[in-house]
Amino acid sequence: MADLTIGHFDEFFRTMNGHEPYPWQAKLAEEVTSGEWPSTIDLPTGCGKTACIDVAIFALACQATMAVEQRVAPRRVFFCVNRRVIVDEAYDRARRLAWRLWEAEQSGPAPLAEVAAALRSVAGAHPSPKMPPIDVLELRGGIYRDNRWARSIAQPTIVCTTIDQIGSRLLFRGYGVSSNSAPIQAALIAYDSLVLLDEAHISNPFLETLNSVRRYLDPAKWSEGKLGLRPMTVVAMTATPPKGASNPSAISLGPADRAHAELKRRLGASKLANLRLIDDRKLVGDAVAEAIKLGSTDPAAIGIIVNRVATAKAVFENLLAACTESNPRVPAVHSGAVVELVIGSMRPLDRDVQAERLASIVGPNRPAITEKTSFVVSTQCLEVGADYDFDALVTECASLDALKQRFGRLNRAGRLKQTIAVIMAGKKSVDSEDAIYGEALGHTWRWLDGHAKEITVNGRKTKTIDLGIHALGEELRIHTGDGSQIPGEMLTPSSSTNAPVLLTPYIDLWCQTSPRPVPDPDVALFLHGPDRGETDVQVCWRGDIGSGSPPEQWCDVISLLPPTATECMRVPIGRLRAWLTSDDAQPELAGRGDTDLLGQAQEESRQSGRFRVDGVVWRGSERSKRLLELHEGDDLRPGDTIVLPVAAGGWNELGHVPPGAPIDIAERASYVAHGRVALRIHPSMNESWPAGEALRHLLDRATHSDEPPTDPEWRNLLAAAADELGTGQTVGWCLQCLSAASCRFRAECYPDKRGWVLTTRDRVGSNSVSGLPALDDGEDAPSRLNREAPVLLSDHADHVVRAVEHTLCLVRLEGLTAVFRTAAKLHDLGKADERFQALMRRTDRTDAWLVAGLSGELLAKSDGMPLSLDEHIAARQRAGIPGGFRHETLSLQLAELSGQLSGTPEGDDLVLHLIAAHHGFARPFAPVVLDDELPGVRVNGISLSSRDRAQLVPAHRPDSGIAERFWSLTRRYGWWGLAYLEAVFRLSDQQTSAAEDQGEIGIADRDRHPEVFA
Repeated sequence: MADLTIGHFDEFFRTMNGHEPYPWQAKLAEEVTSGEWPSTIDLPTGCGKTACIDVAIFALACQATMAVEQRVAPRRVFFCVNRRVIVDEAYDRARRLAWRLWEAEQSGPAPLAEVAAALRSVAGAHPSPKMPPIDVLELRGGIYRDNRWARSIAQPTIVCTTIDQIGSRLLFRGYGVSSNSAPIQAALIAYDSLVLLDEAHISNPFLETLNSVRRYLDPAKWSEGKLGLRPMTVVAMTATPPKGASNPSAISLGPADRAHAELKRRLGASKLANLRLIDDRKLVGDAVAEAIKLGSTDPAAIGIIVNRVATAKAVFENLLAACTESNPRVPAVHSGAVVELVIGSMRPLDRDVQAERLASIVGPNRPAITEKTSFVVSTQCLEVGADYDFDALVTECASLDALKQRFGRLNRAGRLKQTIAVIMAGKKSVDSEDAIYGEALGHTWRWLDGHAKEITVNGRKTKTIDLGIHALGEELRIHTGDGSQIPGEMLTPSSSTNAPVLLTPYIDLWCQTSPRPVPDPDVALFLHGPDRGETDVQVCWRGDIGSGSPPEQWCDVISLLPPTATECMRVPIGRLRAWLTSDDAQPELAGRGDTDLLGQAQEESRQSGRFRVDGVVWRGSERSKRLLELHEGDDLRPGDTIVLPVAAGGWNELGHVPPGAPIDIAERASYVAHGRVALRIHPSMNESWPAGEALRHLLDRATHSDEPPTDPEWRNLLAAAADELGTGQTVGWCLQCLSAASCRFRAECYPDKRGWVLTTRDRVGSNSVSGLPALDDGEDAPSRLNREAPVLLSDHADHVVRAVEHTLCLVRLEGLTAVFRTAAKLHDLGKADERFQALMRRTDRTDAWLVAGLSGELLAKSDGMPLSLDEHIAARQRAGIPGGFRHETLSLQLAELSGQLSGTPEGDDLVLHLIAAHHGFARPFAPVVLDDELPGVRVNGISLSSRDRAQLVPAHRPDSGIAERFWSLTRRYGWWGLAYLEAVFRLSDQQTSAAEDQGEIGIADRDRHPEVFA
């Protein structure tokens, strides 16, 4: 592998992006590759701030040949914004970077191939046809067990995220993240990471919290033991620094940038705005009229940005109705125009399709001359992150920093010499405090009105002001006298608020993740300050609940194909509660066939005085509940995932699904999220399937027979249906994939025995850079993935030993190799309990123990567990294992008897804690399990009789030593330091399991023990 230096950056950047880096980008790369990141990047909108991602990855590649302890470039890059809409531009750029590097491994070009090889070296991995050299992911709402971004502690990773998602994870309270995986995610953000906080001027509370956490990561002050880890690097990026916020070490535009032809055109473009003071009640109508008036003679790309979702929806509906092919009231040039609504509450899959539609119209590669009129209606979510380039703009007045961002989407590339925009303000809103922008809206309007020039157009006097980047900067410089910063009274209120002081007692409470303590401080205060907005829940719709399936089976139905983030609409929790309890918003029941059961559930909700619509609060296969089973109406939690019947409707009340888009998109979303093809075959899905004889025969055979189809019969049925339908629709594509001779799939029966869910055992194709397998998230069952064969306990321990030794060669930890090796050898000994063996073999304990006794081998991993909740509970009962049984607590007791501990209190405590916490429990307490039987255990020469087990202190008792050990290690290594040590161990274990699932390791083990795998 060739050494990379800063001298290669220009070639790398040019090859990747097709043009030379701007001077500021080259300067930043030089600083970062040789030292540290600056604390601030102060650049106007449209100057290429997302290139910081390229710089971060290049700097890491340059340091790949250094010793691990000498590297300062972080492995993980978090690009973060304070919006519900993820930074699409940043995510697209990162994904394109990953793809180009992946392709370069096979065929060049040289600079990209060298960077890819360097990143593989950092991760300790070989070139792979399945995985790119860097992971690229969006955190756009947590879904239980959807933790793909946290699959490796050494893997270079780019994560595009919001403040809520990264901030809640950093503080051990990830929204939508299970408590078991919370410590891993907190640790991966806290260490060896770079947090690029975009538009930091509106995120001051979170910036303060980041800096406070960084101080607490200093081992000299806050822990007794030093791990040698580099704490996260925090970089504030903004186009709008507040007054007095100058930073001499910041990266900003210099003379060379201002002389650069491209930047000069963007910075100097004129953006004239006409001011309109209107009646507040006429905002929607006037906005539509102004938009239609703009570009009435030639096609134009017109943006309309308003302050509220309801206003945006009303403008969208009015424009959609106006731009019909035969509407005589609009100019002919607008007839048949493209009309799109872009708001925060949209499903990611819908947004991706929408982004593809808009890319050629207003995207970065749009034509120089607009060929077809388009209207893009949005809320303030478009202020940050969307790389859209409008010809004209209609906007509701907001704070000046928000307007500056909105005008950054007008003539973004400087294509036009001059553009026209309209800023509208309601007379009442100017004189009152706005719910979003506070008094800043009124201050901004009065400032605009006072600095605008009065002109006469067609006999009408109009006030006009230039809000181009250079022109606005000059106007502010004259106004403030000491620079071009925006005065504080015209800034979005959140930029001037502060987070509460981050006291150590708060962190003591947050680091307790299993179980969470009471009281539990609200992390939202530390992310957004006292003026925080509402946190979100995720909502999706399924057609196989509510139409013919009893509500008591809904959780089990959903467990067959769990929801993923890609199909879920992010909705403020208050908006969802209001919709669920409002009598005015009636469900949409038409067109879904049998709705008797749904109607019965809704009537039950009305009578209870709580929710009028039933659904599923998805929190994993064993923790999910129906909405009507929640104790109180406020039992919904931030980050919850709500699955509603399609017949319940609500998508247009809660958010926006584009006209014509399917409502139930579970199959497509599952593939995008996990790379595995799934297909639900059930009468409730019949209406969404196209007509066809072969499709009807498949449905009839699969749903109306006492005997399930055999494997050859399945393939014949699927192949015939695939041939009939083709691959133009999701169903046809799924059928084709499942019918392939090489495809291995599993069929799980619906609880009503009237259908099946088919799921491929392996990932299919290369669906995306982010198509990575979900890893274990602390579930107490053996893995439910569909392994080709079981894994032996002794072999799994050897695999984890090798994995953790490999990991320790890649990260900054000194003197702990023996500790981790011992923990790896002993961590799963508790699976030797005969009842656990019976559970993995899907039999009763007598048969399981007999098989293990004859072979002399015990299993660590089954060849697949039931996916449905009912089947899993039945398997537990058949095996005789009590609910909540934790094999790791038995492993802990066996480890203490093993004679393999080091004898040093510090090392032994860490070994025992890693064993107890390797599924996320024991922080600080083990789960309470009432186990009266306690059979004897014999494994690896360690014997523990039934009588001896009964005399041991149960792990869940406060005097078991687990809690004391947790607090002692927390004081020794720090709150995030102990979580990092757990992450090293747990991710090594999870990576091993993932490799065993894919058949990448363990083949030789099967050859050595054919009697076990027969």
